[in-house]
Amino acid sequence: MTGGMPLSGVVVVALEHSVAGPLCSRILGDRGATIVKVERAGGDFARSWDDHVAGESAQFWWLNRSKRSVVLDLKQPEGRARFDELLETADVLVHNLSPRAADGLGLTAASFDERHPRLVHCQISGYGHDGEFRDRKAYDMLVQGEAGFMSLTGTPEQGSRIGVSVCDVSTGIYAALLVLAALRERDLYGRGRRLDVAMLDVASEFAAPMLLSYVNAGVVYPRLADQHHALAPYGVFRCGDGTEILIAVHQDDEWKRLCRTVLESETHASDPRFATTLERVAHRELVGGIVGEALGRLTYAEAVEALEEAGIAHARVNGMPELAAHDVVARRGITTHVRSGDGSPVSAFVGIAERLFDPDGDRDSRPPDLDEHTRAPLPVADPGVGSR
Repeated sequence: MTGGMPLSGVVVVALEHSVAGPLCSRILGDRGATIVKVERAGGDFARSWDDHVAGESAQFWWLNRSKRSVVLDLKQPEGRARFDELLETADVLVHNLSPRAADGLGLTAASFDERHPRLVHCQISGYGHDGEFRDRKAYDMLVQGEAGFMSLTGTPEQGSRIGVSVCDVSTGIYAALLVLAALRERDLYGRGRRLDVAMLDVASEFAAPMLLSYVNAGVVYPRLADQHHALAPYGVFRCGDGTEILIAVHQDDEWKRLCRTVLESETHASDPRFATTLERVAHRELVGGIVGEALGRLTYAEAVEALEEAGIAHARVNGMPELAAHDVVARRGITTHVRSGDGSPVSAFVGIAERLFDPDGDRDSRPPDLDEHTRAPLPVADPGVGSR
């Protein structure tokens, strides 16, 4: 890490596994914080989810670069003493243990108020520290179900998981944002804070428009596979050459331009059934059929040319091979070439903060080997950034 990073000197102890906790701490590490990843004897189980990066887990490479791995058994006196030493030097504790497990280890607001009053304590769980759901396991797809996502995604007959771990990832990002706010608050007022971050809290942010539509107007949006719930036409259509294209009409004037340029129909442009967003949504199937028929007569290249002329937003429905070869991925440096621990060539992911703040900096993109830093000296926080 370079000395000029905004979180240089901040020490984060991360008692973490899986996705949300590791992503939170990784984001903090991307801006210079020292991340001490505390693992059980077998290591973070995400280490063995796959072997796609030089025999190691792609998930682990993505989430754990540049961290220090310390293996401790917190149920044993020696391991707990070492952990307490780490907390004495730390500015932040991030963990995503279950509330029951955290309480059993004494990781409570009361204990930190007494022993580490300046510590920012970020506790990530599925449903929060209190209540009847507190001890439920909360993997990403489970939270997608609880948060109503699967009532919105899929076919009328079958709900579907969103294809990425959106609840885990968004919770990790939100937690990092809240930790930064808490560190700023500590700089101003001298005390730390416990952050009780629940995955369902964050998932509810995504579902908020649908939730508010229901509680205020009783509107229950249907389950849709590849169309927008509140706008039409906004979804996936198939061109005549088989290529899938996604188009988005946000405004009534855009609909008229689409009709005249792509559909070549003044009749549809002036039809009162399609005049407003609400009317088009009410006649979604009819609108989709009209647009689908028109795009089905065009190749993908012809469709793009017509949509560009009309000023209609569009995108290609890509797979991972297309994303890997995408011009924007290459131009913005989203991946980079590094070496694994055994010297094998690896393509690694580069975080947004790294690319925006330090585009030409040297990067250690390798995650730590299990137990690599257990016997290393304790990190020391920088008094200049408010450490104890």
